Amino acid sequence: MSLDPSAPISTIDFRASLGLAYGTNALKQINSVWCLWPGDATGNGQLKYIGSNNDRDPILLAVGGTTPNNTVSNVYDRRDVNMDGVIRYVGANNDRDPILTNVGSTAPNNTRTQQLP
Repeated sequence: MSLDPSAPISTIDFRASLGLAYGTNALKQINSVWCLWPGDATGNGQLKYIGSNNDRDPILLAVGGTTPNNTVSNVYDRRDVNMDGVIRYVGANNDRDPILTNVGSTAPNNTRTQQLP
């Protein structure tokens, strides 16, 4: 993949070919559609719900730290985990819950690490 902004953009439809993703358990199935795992709000290649360098804290900081009910709207940002255009820490459609779901809601100490070829 090129980082050159003038390079052509390639679209990959994972529904058409699951063999395009690298690694073990690289995709998540939502209903009948295969997707990439959401939640890496820090961009460090790891999903982490609790502990140092977790992915929840950047979401809280984005909305104001001491005001978890605030939201940041109309954004395209890695902290918008569910990609709805809003960074939200609490409430319906928040960006914190997908992180917990993806590491395993019964084991919040788990982490999920990206796999690169």
